[in-house]
Amino acid sequence: MFDRKGQIRIIEAFLAVGVIFSALLISFTFPASPDLAKQKSLAQVGMQALMKLDTNGTLANLVEGQDWTAIKESLDILLPIGVAFNLTVYDENRQQVNLQPIRNSNLLGHESVSVQYICATRNQVVQLFLLRLQLAWTT
Repeated sequence: MFDRKGQIRIIEAFLAVGVIFSALLISFTFPASPDLAKQKSLAQVGMQALMKLDTNGTLANLVEGQDWTAIKESLDILLPIGVAFNLTVYDENRQQVNLQPIRNSNLLGHESVSVQYICATRNQVVQLFLLRLQLAWTT
């Protein structure tokens, strides 16, 4: 009969072009970087997490006791899944207090926002700490 191998290959090529074109079209409709509203909401989530952790002076007590593990675990619980964070603690002279990193993953390659929070101890001698929390969506 007739040899239809050539016709099948042409149809296969058209289908492959259609799949590639569809993939490119879909990839251009989704933005590569998060929009500004998403970044603002991430900053609000970070500030709320720090304020919640500072209820009754808990955060200042953890910083004063240099319990970095407890701070990391608390932030893991308070922040949503898919958020990477890096927390740096400074004293009133802007000297870094935490020598070990307080983070759950690496922020490199992600658009991050930074939140600064001031907390104070409730002792006879008041100490002030500046906390800089950097946040990024990893998903």
